[in-house]
Amino acid sequence: METERVSSAAAEIGRTILVRLAPGEDVFEGLRTVCERHGLRSGRIATMIGSLRTASLVCVTPDPDAPGRVVYLEPRTIEGPLELIAVQGVFGWDDDKDELSIHLHAQVAGEDLRPFAGHLADTGKNRILATAEIVLDVFEGAELRRSFDEETGFTLFKIFPKL
Repeated sequence: METERVSSAAAEIGRTILVRLAPGEDVFEGLRTVCERHGLRSGRIATMIGSLRTASLVCVTPDPDAPGRVVYLEPRTIEGPLELIAVQGVFGWDDDKDELSIHLHAQVAGEDLRPFAGHLADTGKNRILATAEIVLDVFEGAELRRSFDEETGFTLFKIFPKL
């Protein structure tokens, strides 16, 4: 059976949740707490701004053992203080682990104003400095669910209509 190359489903924004994370909180732990508190299983992190004590970022690189494929570099922890310029992402259910999964991409900058960007890694090292102000949008009519993808070798979100 061939994998569907382009998938889609219509979804609407059902609720919007406004979030503030206080100094010292980890971004991922804070988001998981909010999602659990409000019963959220699938949606988007529409925006996140603020400041961080440290940020943990990863990027893809060519896989030396498999030409044409990529792997993630080890997370790089950037020491702050850091301006949290922009974060976007999605969250959904991880079918393999039976837990909420959060996928974030971020841009941060230090006092030299040089930006760093990448996939925010869930290492426990993304700690809030002063604040993080976040807008979450909850999907209705469709959802994102994460599972292992044979083609890429990554655990990825896939789209499922809610019946």
